[in-house]
Amino acid sequence: MFYWKYLNAELWRRLSKTITISVGLAVASAIIIVIISISNGLSSAEQRVLNPLQNVGTDMIVSRSVSASQIQSLDPATRQELLSQNSIGTDLSKLGSPGSTFSRDVFLPGTMLTFDSSVEGKVNQKYVSETAGGLIMTVDHQSGTVPKVTATFQTQSQTYNVQQNISPLTDAEQQALDAARSAAMKQIQQEGLDPNSQQARDILRQAQQNAMPARFKQFIGSVTVPGQTYQENVGPISTDINTSTFTVAGVDTSKTNMGLILPNQITDGKYFNAPGQIILNQSFAEKNNLTVGKTYTLGGKTWKIVGLVNPTLYTDTADMYLPLSDLQNIAGKQGQINLMLVKATNAKLVDQTSKSLSALFTGATITDSSSTADQVSGSLVDAASLTSKFIGVASIIVIIASFIIVSLLTLLSVNKRVREIGTLKAIGWSNSTIMRQIFLENLFLGIIGAAIGVGMGVVGIIAFNHYNFSLSASIANGSNLGASIAKRFLGGGNSSNSINASIPLKVTYDWYLLCLGAGVSVIGSILAGGVAAFKSSHMRAQEALRNIE
Repeated sequence: MFYWKYLNAELWRRLSKTITISVGLAVASAIIIVIISISNGLSSAEQRVLNPLQNVGTDMIVSRSVSASQIQSLDPATRQELLSQNSIGTDLSKLGSPGSTFSRDVFLPGTMLTFDSSVEGKVNQKYVSETAGGLIMTVDHQSGTVPKVTATFQTQSQTYNVQQNISPLTDAEQQALDAARSAAMKQIQQEGLDPNSQQARDILRQAQQNAMPARFKQFIGSVTVPGQTYQENVGPISTDINTSTFTVAGVDTSKTNMGLILPNQITDGKYFNAPGQIILNQSFAEKNNLTVGKTYTLGGKTWKIVGLVNPTLYTDTADMYLPLSDLQNIAGKQGQINLMLVKATNAKLVDQTSKSLSALFTGATITDSSSTADQVSGSLVDAASLTSKFIGVASIIVIIASFIIVSLLTLLSVNKRVREIGTLKAIGWSNSTIMRQIFLENLFLGIIGAAIGVGMGVVGIIAFNHYNFSLSASIANGSNLGASIAKRFLGGGNSSNSINASIPLKVTYDWYLLCLGAGVSVIGSILAGGVAAFKSSHMRAQEALRNIE
């Protein structure tokens, strides 16, 4: 009990020494925690950008991607396939009757040609542990009204002159006409009409017309007009057809640990669990005011929105996601995919796995993390590279510097306590007892410094995150799938230009780091205390008492 009271009294009596050594150890501990935490944050950000494939649980991607520079060198069959898979024909006559409204979706693979999904069963199991197919299509959506095409023609007035000789009345016809007149006159007399009255003249005229032969009543002839061609330029057809473009991806829902999207990436709603469901990219949903529970029409079918997703591989590549079989059906690509995600059995066998996969079919393109990493540059990569090279050296320098400073302070304290140590030896304290006392003093200082250092380290990390530091990552313009993946991961969509993205640097602390920082403080105090205890144990009582503190 005496020794503990003496230890407590000594720490409070030499308060300035206690504070100085504890703070020195705490600073070293905090620096170690903050430096390593920042290094881990940089490494994590760098890893997400340089190897986005790991975010979907895969090591590489197999595709039939065709770059712009390869189109001219394609064989005729592949070139024709590329053209046919990406052709858009708008035959207005097949959209409906004139004046009716229509809506249709055309699915195009772009430069990522499709291939048979059966290749998944042909992979070498020695190198491949798991695969997942995928289908990414660009959708050309058209809607509007089938136009009515009406042409109006106006011609000049035309006059046709026809002349024809009519044979005179025969004797019989003349006699019939005379008889009709006589009968009409007799009727006029019987009715007591004035022969010059209008009624009498009408009766006489009607009788004459009835008695006239047919050739005098109706002219029948033929006129031949030369053939004429009428042509009118109606100009361009005006329509209200609207066209929009977006992307849709088919997901192999039988795989939950690898795929174009994963269940743990759902930000709202849920993952696929029934037919007729669709999941939207969160940014696409916000742009179009769509939420979970609403419906969306695609490919002539209505789908229920069950979730929103924030994908980590193709951030802007796919605006919406369907189960793979559903997308194959509405796009007319039954049994076809244009991506195959591959998980290698051994990360060290990626090169051998790539060679094995490239032989699956003609034109197979293999993309791994190196394909994306080569496209990324900027302050993020520079900082991560610098940190990986010098983090160890910096940590060692901090530890050595803190040990030297604490040792010097401890030795200086021992030198000032020469008379005290001599007195303790004179009253019977053994060397081991004095060593234990000085060692315990430094151990307590180390524990105090560790507690303060851990607190300072946590506060430093919180303050660092408060200022929202970010680093830049630039994706050079490239034509391969690796560049495309890297661009899309950084939010560049399908842009053909270089993408400059700002990557937020978030620093987190782990318990093992806090323990490491505390350990630096405690071990430093133990080593410094050991040196001071060794020196004090070799001090003679006579020499100590001759020195005045």
